[in-house]
Amino acid sequence: MEKKLMHNQAYLLNLLDYNSWANDEFFKVIIKLPIDEIQKQHQSFMNSIRNSLNHLLVIDKVWLANMKEEKHSFNNLQTILFENMEELWRAKKNEEEIIKKYTINLSSTELEETVECELIGGNSVNISRSMIITHLVMHGGYHRGIIAEMLGQTSLPPIAQDITVWEKTKLT
Repeated sequence: MEKKLMHNQAYLLNLLDYNSWANDEFFKVIIKLPIDEIQKQHQSFMNSIRNSLNHLLVIDKVWLANMKEEKHSFNNLQTILFENMEELWRAKKNEEEIIKKYTINLSSTELEETVECELIGGNSVNISRSMIITHLVMHGGYHRGIIAEMLGQTSLPPIAQDITVWEKTKLT
């Protein structure tokens, strides 16, 4: 079966823009929470809002290094890069911008090129850059869902992250 081009650059950039918007929606609310609520331990994969948000930045750095065929320096999924949520938000926004600029500069061939990637924990996988970018967006949605579950245990209203809400914001 012939492999068909699954993603084009404009589509991937659109996904990255959506992901950045959804992350912003969460950070806008989370930075208003007391630190004890951000660090509160939950029965979840990443244990806390702080850990989950740091994990999203760590994974951005890991996958960007993999796309560039460079080594990353992480060996723990729960590496804490920032305790302060405003600093973490700025760093996350910066990393998202770096990934977007990197994606803009990729040719169609480079987007579909398979690269060998080192995962945290020492395993490796061969995957195309377009699938890595798709994974970053899906991974972000997955962890925002976990964070939303944790936030549901607070008095905060639900945070919109649906792509349909984002599409409406682009029209206004």
